[in-house]
Amino acid sequence: MTDTLRYYLAPATTLCGVIGFLIGGNAVWLGIATFPLLLLLDVVLPRDVAPRRGVVPFLADLALYLHVVLIVALYATFALSVKRGFNPLTGMGSASQIVGSLLSLSWLSAVPNLPVAHELMHRRHWFPRRLAQLASTFYGDPNRDVGHVLTHHIHLDTPRDCDTPYRGEILYAFVWRASVGSYSDAVRCEASNLRRKGLSPWNWRNRLWQQLALLALPPALTAVFAGPIAAMVCLGGMFIGKTLVEAFNYFQHYGLIRVEGAPVQLHHAWNHLGSVVRPLGVEITNHIHHHLDSYRRFYALPPEAQAPQMPSLFLCFLLALIPPLWFAWIAKPRLRDWDRRFATPAERQLAMAANARAGWPRWLEDATAADAALHARA
Repeated sequence: MTDTLRYYLAPATTLCGVIGFLIGGNAVWLGIATFPLLLLLDVVLPRDVAPRRGVVPFLADLALYLHVVLIVALYATFALSVKRGFNPLTGMGSASQIVGSLLSLSWLSAVPNLPVAHELMHRRHWFPRRLAQLASTFYGDPNRDVGHVLTHHIHLDTPRDCDTPYRGEILYAFVWRASVGSYSDAVRCEASNLRRKGLSPWNWRNRLWQQLALLALPPALTAVFAGPIAAMVCLGGMFIGKTLVEAFNYFQHYGLIRVEGAPVQLHHAWNHLGSVVRPLGVEITNHIHHHLDSYRRFYALPPEAQAPQMPSLFLCFLLALIPPLWFAWIAKPRLRDWDRRFATPAERQLAMAANARAGWPRWLEDATAADAALHARA
């Protein structure tokens, strides 16, 4: 039962933001205040490499559905807090209210919202997939599932996947490239699907029209009930939430290489097995088995302690904000180890070409040359 209850960390985190808006005043910071607390716990607690046992499927899934209700409630209570005057966005002290509201909306729109939406979009039944579309609206990408399933899961770790960062690519550049790529993939895949059915891409069945309507709905309703400034904060929360979602993706496949068409193997994703991030991320950070079987429920994903690992996802995020630290302390050491211990011979060749493009050392070739020189002297 304990392994079931741990997944309620996701809706509990979102609930903090809802409570903050219901209280108003400085409590609007309550949502974003969960970030440093969860970061600290994920860094100091030991890694969690235990498989989940005794999970009650209905109760585990209920945590996901509860979060979807709460993410809608988060934006509703924000508008309510402004309308009723206990979250004033004008006048003295309004700057603090605006910033606190914006940060709380942004953080909770991305985490735990993305992991919940991600899990639901991979379900076979239409109902959870529609809930995923609703939840994804709050990070500005309601059609995320289209490109994610039809592009990322097929082309991961190759140049054709916009969710795989290049070696040497900084977080800020990737966020922009991945955002454009996710929208482009969704439009292209949806148009292709309609053409296969003999329909025009402009047909009303194109989910692009749903996307535009869903994206307009939260700020429009907020404007009606709470005014234009609140609508701008709502839009800002969705926009920054989108950037945080792409930042999250930055750490799942950073710099990894796979030969196009080759089977996905255990070394083709980074895993973050933190005690906090696993339940908060609905096991999305227990990542590689999701790619091996994308229909396997989150609580049934076996952790792979021997697969490629990253440190705390929270720590990775902070370091990636300062690219030289990210490259020196995380990216280069981890990829050097990946190239030596995990990569296939064909992947090593591609990896050294990627290093050359990034201006990084070609450590495998350098090591081979150094060994040859050592033997020659001997």
